[in-house]
Amino acid sequence: MRELLGGNPDSVWHSGYVDHVWDKCRQPLEQYLQQSRARRVLEFGCNIGATSVVLARLGMKVDAVDIAPRYIEVAKENASRFGLANQINFTCHADSTALPWPDATFQFITCNSVLEYVPFSILPAVLAELGRVLAPGGILFVAGTSNRLSPVEIHSGRWFINYLPRSFGPAAKDVERGLFPWDVLRRFPGYTQLDVEDQSSTYFSWKAEAGMQPSRRAFLKAIDVVSRPLGLPVGLLVPSFSSALRKPV
Repeated sequence: MRELLGGNPDSVWHSGYVDHVWDKCRQPLEQYLQQSRARRVLEFGCNIGATSVVLARLGMKVDAVDIAPRYIEVAKENASRFGLANQINFTCHADSTALPWPDATFQFITCNSVLEYVPFSILPAVLAELGRVLAPGGILFVAGTSNRLSPVEIHSGRWFINYLPRSFGPAAKDVERGLFPWDVLRRFPGYTQLDVEDQSSTYFSWKAEAGMQPSRRAFLKAIDVVSRPLGLPVGLLVPSFSSALRKPV
């Protein structure tokens, strides 16, 4: 694990990332945990466990899953560093199209900066699995997802790579690209978009607390007034998109 982290146990990807998620994403997590009356929560694609640690710090018992054994080991170290190892159950599971939990297990599921890394060919099956293990009335929160509507891919910083078709061929192989918001939304028919329901109030409270400049918030609010009635709240249109979806009861 030290090799993975460059031999530095204080790397931002080891412990500093937890503080980053706490500062930048705690507010919506707390809000949606309350709304879903969560008793059991899942972080899908937990990577090094930063969001899981934040959920545990908010009082939750957390299940966290990832396909990469090396990240699960670092995630366990992170949880131990914060004294939360007993609150988080980390699972390494290779097949994201067949999750190891019964139907309706979780009242809250979060996917933070992960769905764009799921092979597009299996994305529908993976999203179906998330819907299967989410309880009726539960909330799926997708955050930090690279948006193919953006000319700049947020992870690589490359311009226009998002606009390459997936059938482009060998030149596009293994190139990081985002998802269109509707790649996710269309897999959850009948679910309520909470940003539409609450007129994006949670989204803008979140961004204010996370330090977004007032001028940028005002600009995005102006866009939201036009786009939200069309079913596209502004949280779906920014370079790193987010969406909270409530499953029908």
